[in-house]
Amino acid sequence: MKKIIFICFSLLLALTGGCSMNDNDKNSTNDNKTEAVKPKDMDPKDLPQVPAFQDEKTREYMVSTKEEEPGYYLLESKLKGFRMLFPEDGEYVPDLSSKGENEETIVFDSFNKKTNIQYDGQLDYHQEKSFANDKDTMLDIVSGRNSYKGKYEERELSDKIVYSAQKKSSFDDVDEKNNFSYRFFGYVKSKKEEYLGIEYSFRFSCYKGKEVCSLKKEEAEKKVRKIIDSITFLKVKKEK
Repeated sequence: MKKIIFICFSLLLALTGGCSMNDNDKNSTNDNKTEAVKPKDMDPKDLPQVPAFQDEKTREYMVSTKEEEPGYYLLESKLKGFRMLFPEDGEYVPDLSSKGENEETIVFDSFNKKTNIQYDGQLDYHQEKSFANDKDTMLDIVSGRNSYKGKYEERELSDKIVYSAQKKSSFDDVDEKNNFSYRFFGYVKSKKEEYLGIEYSFRFSCYKGKEVCSLKKEEAEKKVRKIIDSITFLKVKKEK
């Protein structure tokens, strides 16, 4: 009698355990499938209806369709060297971007019809480059590219050091009310990896100079800081 009870109990455990295991395996498989499908491989109809995903070239950089913060998604460089927040209305500019063995340039632009504000951003990623460790050299390069002779603000975060500066430019030859732009630029240096960093430059202006434009330096700077502070350097895989 005891033997019969033991067999029945064993069968019951096997059945319930087996069902539970199958459910878990099923969920795990579904999760893996979800993670495996990247935006670039999805039907545009199933993607967020914003430029970052509807533009074919831009969505190649998007990690997932999950909105990380309102209006921002996650971008990953082609070299898989870093990730950062990317504006939903941003579009990758292939003609100005490039990718090499240990360096990558990502250029994008963004335009908001409601505010009449446009801005473009450029990030130059350097990996395993000796000059990337020299702060003064990098800031000299950034200053030269932005015709800047001033000082830089230094902010130390948990995983990186951010050097930043800004300038306002006016266009005297443009007979329009909104004939100016704000530029924010600097350098991001990794604290965890040697010879690893990113130059950056963002320019904000009014798209149509004669129309109402609510461009404010403080709001523009806040956008840049959000993107730059979100940069996460990924583990650099060194060849043996």
